[in-house]
Amino acid sequence: MQMISRKKITSFQKHILDWYSVHKRDLPWRELPFDTVKGARDPYKILVSEIMSQQTQLSRVIPKYEAWVKKFPSTEHLAQAKTAEVLHYWNGLGYNRRALHLKKTAEIIAAKYHGEFPRSEKELMILPGIGKYTARAILCFAFDQQVAVVDTNVRKVILTQFAVPEKEIAEIADALLPQGSAYNWNQALMDYAASVLKKEKISIPKQSQFIGSHRYYRGQVLKLLLQKRKVPVDDVGFLIKKDYTDKDKKWLLKLLEELEKEGFIIANHNLIELVA
Repeated sequence: MQMISRKKITSFQKHILDWYSVHKRDLPWRELPFDTVKGARDPYKILVSEIMSQQTQLSRVIPKYEAWVKKFPSTEHLAQAKTAEVLHYWNGLGYNRRALHLKKTAEIIAAKYHGEFPRSEKELMILPGIGKYTARAILCFAFDQQVAVVDTNVRKVILTQFAVPEKEIAEIADALLPQGSAYNWNQALMDYAASVLKKEKISIPKQSQFIGSHRYYRGQVLKLLLQKRKVPVDDVGFLIKKDYTDKDKKWLLKLLEELEKEGFIIANHNLIELVA
């Protein structure tokens, strides 16, 4: 790993934390109180904010987050909710699989962990839709564990400020972490990248075109079923794709089969509907 002097690390930490004390963003999930008895901020609401924020602008996330936690205020509420209702409150955020993962995670936590979130990275990463970043975000932001959280924004800060190889980012992030201040530090790096470095150009893969993509049509099917409870399979293609023809039927059936296998829809007697 590239060596960074202690003096440079200390100076960088001070610069970022001083900047954050003046410019930090007001976000509803940052206002969650810390329960000293449980030793945590609400991990469920932290998880919801993290999953919603993946590849989605915060301006769109905030109202959706507020409506979501009002409707489903706990893992128990989400675990008991109907899938159609969950997708309704997710509608507009895209990547609908994330909503299904959230519900399945809530079901597992309610049943296996009696409503309490696990507090180890390994256990969290077993849960649906939770990777290394999200697991560490929960550990840090909910449980105040002193771990570095590396998302696209943190990665951007490290690449632009220290010019290190990609493979060293995680190690550098750990080295930069000011012990005892992980919560503010990780939030500060994210805000700094989003505000100060937003015009910096680095090699972060861009999302592929959405309109007309496979993901787009998956979303259109789910949107259609939120509006109409049941739809004949033979009508679906014409309702979601303007230039649909019988030649597209093989593609459509494969798409519907995929959604059914993932637990979004069920097909019965040539009709499809959302899973209850």
